[in-house]
Amino acid sequence: PAVEAGLKPRDRVVALNGQPIQTWDEMAEFISARPGQEITLTIERDGLRLEIAITPRAETERDAAGNEVPIGRIGITQASPQTYLRSDPLTAVGQGIARTVDVTLITLVSIWKLVTGAIHHSNIGGPLQIGVMAGQQAQQGLVSYAFFLALISVNLAILNLLPVPMLDGGHLLFFAIEAVQGRPLSLRKREIAQQIGLGLVMALLVFALYNDIARVLPLGSPSK
Repeated sequence: PAVEAGLKPRDRVVALNGQPIQTWDEMAEFISARPGQEITLTIERDGLRLEIAITPRAETERDAAGNEVPIGRIGITQASPQTYLRSDPLTAVGQGIARTVDVTLITLVSIWKLVTGAIHHSNIGGPLQIGVMAGQQAQQGLVSYAFFLALISVNLAILNLLPVPMLDGGHLLFFAIEAVQGRPLSLRKREIAQQIGLGLVMALLVFALYNDIARVLPLGSPSK
């Protein structure tokens, strides 16, 4: 659609349907939400502003719940090098906190959907998948790579706080039980709980590694 509409390399999109945009994510979200609907791009080209009408091609993609949803695509990619908006330190801290909260909520919802089966188990990835994704982000630049590392850190922090014995969340659970009943659990019960927790964590790691291998080898690899 981009070529047919007359877009050229290095064109800079500054508005969509008359609404100014500042980031690639804003544009991608706007276009994705309008498959098959004509939109007007305001672009800058060689110092001039032009308006181009374009209709995003309708495609299907799986959402976080594993359901197929229609999305719009116009066939463009980010230019390299990218331009980044600078924020003052105070604003940057606020933006960082807001983004961390967003990622935390998304992670918690995703965990719940995995437990309830709303998200297919094939979406669980292990160290190999993390390595592949890290490489992809590194190719996009230092900022993308740093954001990916921060995303992994937030995910690991949340997983570590789950009430599973052996994790920090399990210790907090023991403290809560002690506070309720007025005495700690017996050593034997804690040992059993730790063994169960270790088994659960190891099972999850093995399953994630299996998914990683199944993505590159014909082991009945997950397709959902």
